[in-house]
Amino acid sequence: MRWIMYLRKLVILILISLALLASGCEEIMNVKQSSESLQEPSTEFYILGPDGTAENYPIDYVLGENRTVIIGIINHEQKPANYTMEVRLENTSLPLSDIWKNICLGNNETLEKAVAITPPFEGTNMNLQFLLYNNDRKDMLEESVSLPYRDLHLWINVTTQNFSKNASTLPTAGIVN
Repeated sequence: MRWIMYLRKLVILILISLALLASGCEEIMNVKQSSESLQEPSTEFYILGPDGTAENYPIDYVLGENRTVIIGIINHEQKPANYTMEVRLENTSLPLSDIWKNICLGNNETLEKAVAITPPFEGTNMNLQFLLYNNDRKDMLEESVSLPYRDLHLWINVTTQNFSKNASTLPTAGIVN
């Protein structure tokens, strides 16, 4: 009979221990969830060179030719978000494909795509801006002017093609066929 009493006490101790363990696990999960919800909603916006690294950005362009960069956007807004991207050279908008006009990303979703840049005019030390707008969190400067949510830039040079490199392919005066 005594062993039945000991067995009952042992079962009760085991049940209490399991209950405490379960509530401890639940508390750990609650702390983890609350620490995630305390993180500031944000969006990562970055440029990579054509080789997919954060270096070797194309900064020297020839007028009429394009060079490629990779644009990355990661949504950490803790909800789905809608974005629009614009590229400007010295405050002149450059044409972009339609995918950059309506970007929908779920929470923690990433978009990483190549963008071809074709500067329409020449100059040195020009500001090439990449502007990302969060369509769900618009900050307005004036009624019709919204501020970008994130912005990046590269300083680029655009020159006309150097024809001295191709001098051997140009026709020479005085040669008659």
